[in-house]
Parts: sequence; C-alpha cells; structure tokens
Amino acid sequence: MGCFFMKTKIFVCSSSGLNELKHSNNIEVIPFLYKFSDDELFEDVLEMSSETAYNKIRYDKSSELELLSIGYKRISEYLQQAIKDGYENAFFIMANRAVINLQIPISIAVEDNKDINVILYQSNETSIPLAYIALYAEKRLEEGESLIDVWNELVSLENTSNIFIFKPRIKKMSDFENQFKNGTYQIFKGGRLLETPEARIINGLETMIEEFKDEIYGKKVIPFILASDKFSKYNEIVLRTIKELDDEENKKALEKVRIFSLPLFFGLKSGIDTIAIGYIEAKNGLIIEKK
Repeated sequence: MGCFFMKTKIFVCSSSGLNELKHSNNIEVIPFLYKFSDDELFEDVLEMSSETAYNKIRYDKSSELELLSIGYKRISEYLQQAIKDGYENAFFIMANRAVINLQIPISIAVEDNKDINVILYQSNETSIPLAYIALYAEKRLEEGESLIDVWNELVSLENTSNIFIFKPRIKKMSDFENQFKNGTYQIFKGGRLLETPEARIINGLETMIEEFKDEIYGKKVIPFILASDKFSKYNEIVLRTIKELDDEENKKALEKVRIFSLPLFFGLKSGIDTIAIGYIEAKNGLIIEKK
C-alpha cells in the first residue's frame, strides 16, 4: 500500500539547487556548513549563499574553506519538526559521500526519533540532479507510490546525468576575447571526477561543448549551467552557445537552460572560476520543476 503524500517529508542536501526551483513545503533543504575558521562557521543557504562563499575566497586570499556536515542534533531537530507537522515518514535524498557524509548523523538522529519512519537514499550524484530527483520523488509519492517503490525508481535514475566542468586559463582579462576558450575540464560521471588529457588546454571550452552535444544526442534531457559568479562573462557565452546547438530532440530545453550556483564541492576541486554544463535524462516521468 502506498504512503499518503502529505505524510512524507522529503529532505535534500543544499548542494542540490532545490531553492532555485519551484517546490512545495514537503521538500526541505539540509544545509552544509562552511568553515573558514573556528570563529567563522556558516550554514549554506540559511546563513551564507555559495556565491557569497565564492566571493569571500575570491577576494580574501587568506580564506580557507572546509565543507562540513551538520551534526545529528540538528538533523534530529528537523525530524522532530516533521513529526510536529504531522508527517509520518521522512525521506532523505542525500548526495554522494564524496561531498559530505550525512549517513552517520542521520542514523544517530533516527535512534532518537522513533515516531517517524525514515528512509535514506544515498545517491551517486553530487549536486543539481538531486533537485530534479527530489521533485520526481515528490510527484510519485503524491500519486500514491510507496516509499520503497519510489526508492527503487530513484535507483533507475542513477548515472543518467553528466556534468562537464571547465576551468579557464586566462592570463590577462584584457585579452579575454582571444583567450576565453583556453582551459581544461573534467567530467563528473557515475559519482567520480574523471581526469581529462592535458592536451585539451587549447580550445578546451569549445571541445567540452562539443562533447556535451555528443553526449545528449539521441537522449531527451534537462540541461543546466553551473556558475560560481553570476556576473561572469562565461555565463552569457555558454548560454548562447548551448542555445545554438543543432539538436531537434532537445531544442526547447536548450532554449530554456537554467543557471544554478556551482556547488562548492566542484569549485574547491576544480577552481573557483570554473563554469560547468550538465544534464539529467528526462526519463520515467522526470519533470523539470513543480508547476
């Protein structure tokens, strides 16, 4: 028998970009912690946006950022509030352990909150696709599917997304127009960052977009852009280039590409000035966002 939708609370990590999509109160963000020092500890989304964190690193060269998980006491508070709000189930859709391992604090918090049934879905994904997956889970629960059935359906969505991460190599901003294509990039696939040959330094951006085009050919996808700086010249360049791709299957989707904040996980790994493009396959009824 399916669980009634209004009795299930969905939690998703703050790297998912959920707050940049339309969603109901049945889905809530679990924040990461930004630690710059023992005296500078901020909660992602609630106290400091990723864009603000990037700017702090960008303009304060002495800043060193560490990503931490919130403790089990905070997660316990989320569960207690869900119980007060009348939810009987809690469904955690969490990122790959390579980002932040929330499995342990969630498991401890569950022991202190026996009045709510908790299921944890630990994804191979690390960021934006989780927002779409959470919306899909909400839709299926609303249609009367059980938590276990939805959990199994989410497994089928694994490895249906790729993220291409470009790190520009610009020596002088005055030569931007001549240099903006130069750089290296990595592909995030199947829960891992894959290294790419160093030979792709020249025209790396162009090569990356060509590979993105080849990857989505024959698939129906939800594309997106990830940027650490909303004022970056790359945003307009990449957005325009993607819109002009010759792909009839995804023409409408490519004309309405959404720009999300680049998750700190990628920024700290690849560099704070990186820009990425990605997609998740629109399959099994996956929707872009709640109407």
